[in-house]
Amino acid sequence: MKNIMLILTGGTIGSTDRNGIIGTDGGRCRVLELYEENHNDCHFEVRSQLNILSEDLDCEHWEMLINFILSLDLSCFDGMIITHGSDTLSYSSAMLGMCLNHLDIPVVITAANFVPDNPKSNALTNFNAAVRLIENVKGGVYTVYGSGTHDGTEVYLPTRINEADRISDQFSSSDGKPLAYIDMNGKIRVRPDFDIGLLERHKSLKEVRSVDFKKSVCMIMPYPSLDYDKIILDDNTGAVLHLTYHSATVCRKALTLLERCTEKGIPLYMCSFRHCAGSMYETSSLMLKNGAVPLYDMNKESAYAKLLLAINMSGGDTDKFMIKNIYYEGVGNLNEIGN
Repeated sequence: MKNIMLILTGGTIGSTDRNGIIGTDGGRCRVLELYEENHNDCHFEVRSQLNILSEDLDCEHWEMLINFILSLDLSCFDGMIITHGSDTLSYSSAMLGMCLNHLDIPVVITAANFVPDNPKSNALTNFNAAVRLIENVKGGVYTVYGSGTHDGTEVYLPTRINEADRISDQFSSSDGKPLAYIDMNGKIRVRPDFDIGLLERHKSLKEVRSVDFKKSVCMIMPYPSLDYDKIILDDNTGAVLHLTYHSATVCRKALTLLERCTEKGIPLYMCSFRHCAGSMYETSSLMLKNGAVPLYDMNKESAYAKLLLAINMSGGDTDKFMIKNIYYEGVGNLNEIGN
């Protein structure tokens, strides 16, 4: 029988629907109750560290959750499941993947589209897949979330899962497809170009025993007529992350923001360039020539999480930290996933 640490944070998977209003349900874990109605194959130790809807998530919650997990004695456990809300699942997946990959047990993050008692909910399917994954791997951090396809429940690399589409409600992977699929019987089908042993053995930030996000990252999404004069850079701003359009471009007016950042000594990073892109548009070239730092082959969630860690943990060498492989966040050739 597997011993599993279950960390509850709230979210839809930890909520109930009362008269059309969805809200968190205290420390209760309905999805675990549903699972144990049909399974008696695991012992769960339940901890409720947070109890929020994930749209309310901020860096203080990350600090609380990560530091709590890092303080636990996990020597008697075979794995950990973290239940989370779906709205910010991709952001927390990136952060937890980077901070917890050194643990000696597998960590699985999961969520749900509807509250567990809703007949349309994937809560129980996702939870079952998380348990089955723990039964089959020795380490690593993963995000499990089913789209309802015939292939099974998707297993994502947490640093490559993209925010769910607002229309289809579907998550996706930055490199085009999930790591694996798990069916209801626990059979895992891993993509042929991937060695899951890479995740089991990866220990990039083993020295981390706590996190403290004193400095913040200002993340900017480009859109037509963005008014850069309204962007506030206060004393707490440790870095600016400027997302780009799909061609790795931003408006020329972004140069005015870059000038302000330079005056204040705040680094500005641009996400995301592609190593294989070849020629560069002149707008982006101007930004780089004037001091903007390019981030390559990375989704916005991992870029944000990694930069937040870099400005608070790198000891001042932020650029070096940003090019280090923390947890396979850089999307390159699929056959080079371990690089």
